[in-house]
This record gives sequence, structure tokens and C-alpha cells, in this order.
Amino acid sequence: TVYFKDTFEDGDAWSERWVQSTKRSDYGEFKISAGNFYGDAEKDKGIQTSQNGKFYARTAKFEEVFNNDGKSLVIQFSVKHEQKIDCGGGYVKVFPNDLVPTEMEGESKFNIMFG
Repeated sequence: TVYFKDTFEDGDAWSERWVQSTKRSDYGEFKISAGNFYGDAEKDKGIQTSQNGKFYARTAKFEEVFNNDGKSLVIQFSVKHEQKIDCGGGYVKVFPNDLVPTEMEGESKFNIMFG
């Protein structure tokens, strides 16, 4: 069962699924891009950071609430670090269902974090 998948193949509609946190006013802006290295310019699109030295904060909800008690849960994402930076990275947090997306911040309670 796939609970969430985003291929970013529907133009600007991603920005409605991925809600920008408004907890801070200085978050960086994402853009859609296949990046500098890709196999297919359309199929390899994803969200890309557009400004150096910024924090980014967008969330997207799972299609449905699920429970994986007694079952394995696989979470996967792809990241390409194309910028020449000394420090930085990307990670994923899985939040409880009651998170208010516009209130998400670094201290928000989460269930899983990796990256």
C-alpha cells in the first residue's frame, strides 16, 4: 500500500498540496526543477531549494490516516545536493495527524525523522 507519493508532474498544483509554514517570515522558497542532472526533464522534476543559507518548511498530508502496528513501514525520498555548500542537507519528518501545517517549525512534535 502506498500512502503518499508525489511526482510533481502537475504544474503548480504541488504548491497547494505542500503547505508553506508561516511560523517564520524568513523561510526559503521552493521551486520545481529536474535539477542539473536528470534522465527525463519532465519525469524527474521535484521541489528544489532556490536560495542558499535558508531554512525551508513545507508539509504535505498523507492521503489517509494509517496504522502500521505489526507491519514494516518503508519511507523513501530522493535528494540531489547540487549546490557547493559546506553545511546543509535535506531530511524528512513524519508528523502526527494533528499538525497544523502553517504552524510547523523545527520544534514541532514528530513521529519519525531521517535524512
